[in-house]
Formats: sequence, C-alpha cells, structure tokens
Amino acid sequence: MSLGNYIARRYFFSKNSSNAVNIITGISLGGILVGSAALIIVLSAFNGLESLVRGFYQDFDPDLKITASRGKYFEAEPVLSKLSKTTGIAYYSQVVEEKALLSFRDREHIATLKGVDTVYTDINNIRNKIIYGDYRLHEDLTVEPAIIGAGVAYFLGFSRSDFQEAVNIFVPAHSANPLNPSEQFHSEKIFPLGVFSIQPDFDEKYLLVSLAFAQKILNRPAKLSAIELKLDDYKNVATAQQEISLLLGPNFRIENRDEQQSAFLKVMKTEGLFTFLIFALILCIATFTIAGSLAMLTFEKRKNLYTLWAMGTPIGELRRIFLRLGLIISIYGGLAGIFIGSAVVLAQEHFNLISVGEGYIVDAYPVSLKFSDVLLVMLTVFALGALTSSLTARRLDLKLLRTQ
Repeated sequence: MSLGNYIARRYFFSKNSSNAVNIITGISLGGILVGSAALIIVLSAFNGLESLVRGFYQDFDPDLKITASRGKYFEAEPVLSKLSKTTGIAYYSQVVEEKALLSFRDREHIATLKGVDTVYTDINNIRNKIIYGDYRLHEDLTVEPAIIGAGVAYFLGFSRSDFQEAVNIFVPAHSANPLNPSEQFHSEKIFPLGVFSIQPDFDEKYLLVSLAFAQKILNRPAKLSAIELKLDDYKNVATAQQEISLLLGPNFRIENRDEQQSAFLKVMKTEGLFTFLIFALILCIATFTIAGSLAMLTFEKRKNLYTLWAMGTPIGELRRIFLRLGLIISIYGGLAGIFIGSAVVLAQEHFNLISVGEGYIVDAYPVSLKFSDVLLVMLTVFALGALTSSLTARRLDLKLLRTQ
C-alpha cells in the first residue's frame, strides 16, 4: 500500500480532533448513502412498471407484425405464400383493421374494428382475457358475433345483461359516391358475446369480429391490413425480423413488440431519464458536502502535511491523499446505499411490502432490480465523488500549509 493510500485510509477510519470534521464527514457519507439507495429504488420501480405494462402488451401484440409501407391494405395471397415457406414461424394470423362508429341505444363510440381469423387466439392470450361471455367469433351462429373491449363496453353502456341485443356498426364505404350521403357508410348489426380486458389502451380501442365479416363490410375481399406472427421458441426475434424484411422487400414494414408500442416506450424512457437526472442532482448536492469535509480536514491536518512536504513528499502527492479520501467516502457511501436500496427492492419483490390498494391490477407495487442500474449508480457516485474531491484537493498549496 502506498503512503498516500495509507494516510487517506487513516484519515477516514480514525477520529479527528475536531468534532465538526467528523460530523460533516458523517453527513457526506449519509447523504451519498441515501441518494444512492433512493436512485436504485426509483430506477427499479420504473423497471417494474415497464415490465408490468410490457406484459399487458404481450397479451395482445404479436411477436412480429407485417403491415404495408404505403397505404393501409395489401393483397393477401403473395405475402402468405412467401410466409408459408419461411422457417421459424409457428403461426401467422390474417388481420383487417378499420375505424368504425358503434351505436348502442342512445350512446355512440368510435373504435377500431379488427377482423381476425381462426388462428388469432394462437398468436396472443386474448382468450384468457375474456371477463364476461365467451370467445365465439368463428362458431356457426345465426347472428354476427363480436368481442368488445371493456372500455368500449363502458362508453356504450353495454353490460353482460345486454348480450342478446345488437350493436349498430358503421364503417366508411369503399368507392362510395361522394355526392350521395347515404352511400358514405356501410351499416351492419353485431352481437357482442364477450368482453375482454387487458389494459386501457386496448380496452377502449378494439372491437373484434371475424375476418370474413370485416372484409365483407369493408368491401375488401382478399385484402389485409396486417399479418401477425408468432415465432417458434427457438427463433430469435431480431433474426426473424431481418429475414422476413429481406423476403418481403421495402413495400412492407415488419415491427417487433417494442416497435409496435414505440410511443409508449419513448414516454417511459423519457420519464425514466428525467427521474434519474433529478435524483442524480440530489446525489450531486449530497456529494458536494465532501468538499466541506475535505476542506476542514485539510486545515486541521496542515501541520502534518507541512511536515510531510518538508520531508520530500511532493505537493501533488499530498493533493492525491485528499482525492483518495474523497473517493473512499464516495465509494463506501455508494456501496452502502446500493446495498440498502437493493435490499429494499428485493424485499418488495419477494414480500410485497408496499401495496397499491384495492381495485388495481396488481396487489403490490412492481419493482425489478437490474445489474445495469447498479452499475450506473456506482459510476455516477464515483464520477461525482472524483469531481468534487479533485476540485477540493487542488486548493491545497504551500501557502495553506505554512499557515500556522
């Protein structure tokens, strides 16, 4: 161990003659500890919230989604023939989507009509998200069945006691005569036989019907607006996305789950970044208390430092003593804070210490501890500690040492 490291450790672990120095050093250590712990807890809370919402999207969104780069619809047969020869695809479902006006009694609501085929329930977990009624889109019934989101049902005033009543649906007419208002919309009656609930974005937006009915009412035979894919477990999503993109060419867009919900993820990442910056600023303020501790310790130890200088120790080495002391305070405080913060997160994850109350989807606040966050917090503490200690140590000069 070098002389500088030895002296820095002695200054940290031994009591100083001035109680003020000990108090300020303790405050610095405590501030960094609390700031580091808070940063770990907040980042883990954002991770847990993101994972929770990603799980909701996973129940509805496919592994990959194929849409046209230009326009809304494309011919189904050429794309399906190419996909049938592609390896790594477990299922693919044909989809048609269009905005529709729903009318039930005296209420109206604009939703997205989504026509799906019989493979659709193999792509996602929609069947297990039915809260009222049943998933019966492709059964041989005398009425046209539909599955509506819980939000759509709420806006329409539709309840499970209304399953025998029809909902009027209006969609824009394809190739309608603009001079004849009566031809601007196609109208049909549907009978919702089930209500699903995943999360508000989907619940308030979607109405599921059979693919044949959607193509019929939209007058789009053999046309699709999307093809949704479920990959084999062994198939890498990024690899499959690249292969299918090369296969179909530039006329089609292939999106993974993150790209399908890019707006939400951007909001989450932006909120996480600003939260990190706010807590990093608090940590920065706590770290700058090291400057006061080092300045007072420098003044208290100036006679000893002068003796070391007189014995031949360069002034640069004396400055490095306080730089190392500041780093020791930062690292010990940071490690203690990370340990406490990680312990709190793990305890919440396994024992559900903090509940969110009744009426929520989860009983306890979701958290998720990531090694990258631990590393980020440690690097932040180290960088702030190094900056503060360096600025303070540079103030040490011969004029200060000769002050008696």
